[in-house]
Amino acid sequence: MRPGSFKNSIACFFAAFVISDSFGNTEWNAANVAYAEGKYEEAKVDYIQLVDGREYSSELFYNLGDAWFKLNDSGRAILNYERALILNPAFEEAKANLQTALKIVGNDDPKTIRDSLGTYADYFPIVASLSFWTAIFCLVGALQKRFSYATFFGFVLIGAGILFFSSLALCIWVGAGLKNPDRALVIESGADLKYGPAVTARPVEGLQIGQPIRLISARGDWTFCQANTGNLGWILSRKVERVVP
Repeated sequence: MRPGSFKNSIACFFAAFVISDSFGNTEWNAANVAYAEGKYEEAKVDYIQLVDGREYSSELFYNLGDAWFKLNDSGRAILNYERALILNPAFEEAKANLQTALKIVGNDDPKTIRDSLGTYADYFPIVASLSFWTAIFCLVGALQKRFSYATFFGFVLIGAGILFFSSLALCIWVGAGLKNPDRALVIESGADLKYGPAVTARPVEGLQIGQPIRLISARGDWTFCQANTGNLGWILSRKVERVVP
């Protein structure tokens, strides 16, 4: 299923559930049957039981996102579409539904450079490792003055060195990227980042549904976090949820 334009999103969002052979249990089949019959609350409960049992798959999170969307909870739909895309970045239906849900809640802000690079966080350590050993090999070759390709090895050494330090810097800056265990999304409206852990505290900024934040610590019903703008503050814990369960 591919949603239509934002203008027709609600009318055109016929979120088809995915049947996967990766599940052979009763809850999965029951959830899919319930969804097909329009029993979205029942389907949601069954999908959540699978998530609680750590039977993760992109299809499970996608279907759960569709169920939340049908129940008019765009925040939790967005959360689960993102989870599906972490497991399968090429999941086109999840990408399309995520964009539709974000537009519905009015969150059409472009991704930050850090969030965009976070999609490729798993590759930076690999590139850094390969470029490091390439640099070592070329260093040995460049030191062999009698070898006819010493100059060539010298140029490759420089390139590999630049690539290594660049990849290393990105590893440090991006970290685990989208899989960062401290990364969370705002899932409810009226989420204000506040100067203190109290409803009466002055707001630092208002946060939109689907906006990513970094969790730092918790105190009672409040969580200290950092918004993607760099601002620090407190937010009600029930209004955010970790992307990595």
